[in-house]
Amino acid sequence: MEIAMKPYAAIALFTALSIIAGCAPSQERFLAAREVLRGSEKARQYALSACVKKLSSAKDLKAGAILMDTSEKRAPRLACSRIVEAIRSRRLQYSDLVKLEQGRITPEMVKMIQGR
Repeated sequence: MEIAMKPYAAIALFTALSIIAGCAPSQERFLAAREVLRGSEKARQYALSACVKKLSSAKDLKAGAILMDTSEKRAPRLACSRIVEAIRSRRLQYSDLVKLEQGRITPEMVKMIQGR
């Protein structure tokens, strides 16, 4: 089951995938990025830092704070760490990225970003 989310700011939380896997990556590139994240702490830290920088608009911060039930200050780092870990642990799949690019967020994606 998928749900459509109209506020684009919530989708912005997932833009870290573009940083981590490249802009509109192929499945092969996504899988390669995942293996890099799995094998390199420095790569995870870089992805986390790049993601946090990307999520800095007021709309992103507010949407992230609401979605994750946290402060606007903590929202970017928390969202990005969950996204990086979800990719590394194989919880976030390439098919999720495809759905995201289509503007669709699944309940599983919401659970992941909320840390459930």
